[in-house]
Amino acid sequence: MTAATAPTTVPRSEQPVLVAEGLAKSFGQTRALTDGSLDVRPGEVVALLGENGSGKSTMVKLLSGVYRPDHGLLRVDGRDVRFASPREALSAGIVTIFQEILVGRDRSVLDNLWLGNGSPRRSRQLDRERRDRAAEVWTALAGESVDFDVPVSELSLMQQQICVVARALLREPRLLVLDESTSTLDVSLRDRLFAELRRRCDQGMGALFISHRMDEVMTLADRYVALRTGAVVGTRRRGDATSDELLQLISGADIHGVRSRPEPRAIVDEAAMTAESVVLRAGRRAFDVKVRRGEILGLAGLEGHGQDELLRSFAGLHTPVEGRVHHHTAAGVQPVRDYRSTVARGVVYVPRDRKVEGMADVLSIIDNYSMPTLKEDASLGLLRRRRTWRRFREDATTVNFVPGRQDSIGRLSGGNQQKVIVARWLASRPDVILLNDPTRGVDLKTKHELYDVFRSLAERGTTVVVLSSEVDELVHLVDRVLVFHDGGLSAELAGDDVTPDGIVAAYFGNAHKEATA
Repeated sequence: MTAATAPTTVPRSEQPVLVAEGLAKSFGQTRALTDGSLDVRPGEVVALLGENGSGKSTMVKLLSGVYRPDHGLLRVDGRDVRFASPREALSAGIVTIFQEILVGRDRSVLDNLWLGNGSPRRSRQLDRERRDRAAEVWTALAGESVDFDVPVSELSLMQQQICVVARALLREPRLLVLDESTSTLDVSLRDRLFAELRRRCDQGMGALFISHRMDEVMTLADRYVALRTGAVVGTRRRGDATSDELLQLISGADIHGVRSRPEPRAIVDEAAMTAESVVLRAGRRAFDVKVRRGEILGLAGLEGHGQDELLRSFAGLHTPVEGRVHHHTAAGVQPVRDYRSTVARGVVYVPRDRKVEGMADVLSIIDNYSMPTLKEDASLGLLRRRRTWRRFREDATTVNFVPGRQDSIGRLSGGNQQKVIVARWLASRPDVILLNDPTRGVDLKTKHELYDVFRSLAERGTTVVVLSSEVDELVHLVDRVLVFHDGGLSAELAGDDVTPDGIVAAYFGNAHKEATA
């Protein structure tokens, strides 16, 4: 933990910014929240912890005025409130950054930063003032400037997240609620966000922080509130509980948050994918990569340093500046030219942004699952839905997803959405599966369930390539890690060299080992 993110001593006698007592919310027969009780004081960061389905998202939406509680009390700065809309919550000083990246994709970055904030009138002076204020906040979060006049759709996913966070901070919140707001940020930008949060909390802001990453929770929060099956089951102060003890409180079971490195596996030296003399960006040094059959290969680096370009090159979604990418099949070595032909040969890609690229949230769960493989269920020109359901039940069991009501996939938790997306591609029986940050925004239990799926695939001979923004995930899942820096390969780490310190050092170009694969 750096000095910039170290919690300060908060005067506990101050009147809380927020008090929630006994909040409850049901949807038909489903009791999403039965006892949401917590408080946040000025200068304090409170972590709200819980597995997917525990009631965290419902709690956030009650605090932000999206839902109205069936029962319970909300008090802001000592005043009882009952929000009828999100606008009323904003007026009370409660600003929420939701798990979804909510932007107007066709509007400019500047318009997005000031969306719904202040007068809609425009003038040169007002525009200049808004640009100056926006530049100040953006630079604090990103460490660099951005073109405020481009459509926000031209920004990377990480920059879009910065836009959402900056928009919230420009409102000068009394209470800032962050729901998985770090899940798209690399460690460098995450630390900048934490430093800015701590600075504002030192000035009297309160923060309610939700993250499935225990290292973030332990670094940032002053206090921890645990939700389980819709009710608060415990509160701990900083220093009074270890991460494993918090995980046990959240789950009700004896769960260990950190797993040891996987035992070294005997992997046949047979290529599944190769990149030969690849240059990802002009002026960078060429490198070679061989991904072995049955291997779990990790790709890592700070955002925008080349790992995403290599993963997408394997999928046929990106063309390197120089070099060739090949898929090695029983029929011979096949060049990777485009996404469609690559998928047809058994190389599948699970995107990072499941909301935009990974699913159609207005369609049912079964329709989202079956889209790429629907032809398997056709006979004599007719679709046999029973076949689809039979396949779905089998693949859903593999990822530990229990099919229930066939509502739209958008109604599922983030973890269950990701399970359905992974099950969809398991249905194609892939030769290579390319995973772009596959556990972003899912709870620890679901993460480990997915890890078991990936390990099982590798044991059966499927090649697994995982791009991950989580250092611990790489340490405890993969056989080998390629770390990228400044558009090129910075280091190849394997065996005992796969450590948090080794990976982070390579993030910043402080290590270099030639790729010897």
